[in-house]
Amino acid sequence: LARRYSRVDRHGQRKTGLDDRPYSKAEHNRGLRELLDYRSRPSVEYKHRNLSAVLVDLGLPSIPGYKPAGNYQDLLRTAVEDHLARQPDLVDRLAEGRVLNPTSAPAVGDLPVEAYFDGRPDAILVPQPSRPWLSRRGRKIDFARRDAENRALGRLGEQFAIAVEQHRLQSFGRDDLAARVEWVAQTCGDGVGYDVLSFDEVDDAERFIEVKTTGLGKHAPFYATATEVACSEDCPDRFQLYRVFDFARRPRIYAVAGAMTTTCSLEPVAYRVSFPAPG
Repeated sequence: LARRYSRVDRHGQRKTGLDDRPYSKAEHNRGLRELLDYRSRPSVEYKHRNLSAVLVDLGLPSIPGYKPAGNYQDLLRTAVEDHLARQPDLVDRLAEGRVLNPTSAPAVGDLPVEAYFDGRPDAILVPQPSRPWLSRRGRKIDFARRDAENRALGRLGEQFAIAVEQHRLQSFGRDDLAARVEWVAQTCGDGVGYDVLSFDEVDDAERFIEVKTTGLGKHAPFYATATEVACSEDCPDRFQLYRVFDFARRPRIYAVAGAMTTTCSLEPVAYRVSFPAPG
């Protein structure tokens, strides 16, 4: 399972996975078919998509390169849970590895601006609702919350987004605007509702950029604060969400403009409690 947390590009070139080991989808598929009777390449690929869905439902990262397909049998989920139970430190080792804990931001400027951007995912999947108080199977690591609480990762992602924004403006010949890009999270502190102040290259209009960074892929869910959501609602024409993903390997950004209440699916996950009860 650890080796399957890996990716390979469309040309078949090897990539490193969350365990930092090289892996080839094509070679893995071929090796499995040699062990299985009457299994085609597409059927093995689809089974890995089922595995991705199981992992997402368990609150774990999906397998990069395999879009989750949720119509899997309960037997497959049981097999994955049993495998994880036999390796209780596997998820911890993946979570503490270099890929999810980068120590520096990559250099920006050697590639065209469009190389740093990608299309937004068609859907972001979240763990399947469950009743852990009955099953007594809690989620060992909340990867989205872990990203949100990783201040070092957040700062590196913001640095990367600032460099990309400056590169973007310079590519339009707007060095004047590039020099005015501001790291608001540093100059004004957290809690403003966005992290980076940038500008439109045509009319100089301000852009309020909120940066969310992960070492996982583009389909990984993330957390937003009430202030960030309120900022996006109050200034939908200026607000942009920059989701920085695959940060330690090949970081890219997908951007979502406008109010998060209309562009995203928001799920309440915590409550602020006070007394007495209303009514």
